[in-house]
Amino acid sequence: MSMIIFAAVRFAPGDPAVARLGMEASRAGLEETRRQMGLDKPIPVQYLIWVGNIFQGDLGVSLSYSAEYPVADLVWEKLKRTVPLTLTAMAFGVGIALPMGIVAGLRPFTWLDNVISAVSLFGIAAPSFWVGLMLILFFAVQLGWLPTSGYGPIGGGFEWKHFVLPTVSLGIQLLGALTRYMRSGMLDVMTADYIRTARAKGMPYGVVVVRHAIKNAMLTVVTVIALDFGGLLAGSLVTETVFRWPGVGLLLVDAIQARDFAIIQMVVLVTAIIYILINLLADIVYGYIDPRIRFE
Repeated sequence: MSMIIFAAVRFAPGDPAVARLGMEASRAGLEETRRQMGLDKPIPVQYLIWVGNIFQGDLGVSLSYSAEYPVADLVWEKLKRTVPLTLTAMAFGVGIALPMGIVAGLRPFTWLDNVISAVSLFGIAAPSFWVGLMLILFFAVQLGWLPTSGYGPIGGGFEWKHFVLPTVSLGIQLLGALTRYMRSGMLDVMTADYIRTARAKGMPYGVVVVRHAIKNAMLTVVTVIALDFGGLLAGSLVTETVFRWPGVGLLLVDAIQARDFAIIQMVVLVTAIIYILINLLADIVYGYIDPRIRFE
């Protein structure tokens, strides 16, 4: 993963020296800036130096600020704002999608199922940036209930109102996908032999649904949640840009514009590591939900 990230950044269009000095810079000035950035060395040597520094705890410095700023501190500061937003969006999506999917799966092909399916399809189809703009226009501009952008007051601190619109904008696509998968899982499970056996033994309908149906239908949903967590981190790039949320997504956009290689590489690498760890956690949860997987 580190090799792919490093190569993609190095071979992308744009010159960090030009981005730093401007188009009118002299050739000598550009060459000196490239030397200071370590860009005058061969690509394999640059990669080995970068990886070696990471193993020594040196994640590099940002050269797009007025003073050299440690990338580790910068990314950590932004992650403390992006991760809560991602978790809140996931809680919003999962908290609404699971009940909707369960109800739709238990009442298939009814008017209620049709309404829930329409809402879920809208969540899947609507781009997050468009949803964000519509939310800003309605709740912030027209009604004036919520702020249009930012993290909190200019003087510092944090207000929960700044969380609402980015959370809904980021979580609505997860809501749509999870609702569809939960509905599909419930439809498959409710026709299984063990459900009919439990009903034939006289188990109350609610107990059958909660103890047997929902738990087995969650296998696919857990996979989708794990995969979509990475999607939420990636989607935060667009959402944070729309709402000017000072997180990792906005940091990455600014770093791309400034051709700040150190920040781009670390943001993408940290995001990839988080994505891998979340999928590992999902594999562990499988064994808890379905004991057959654990025993096999």
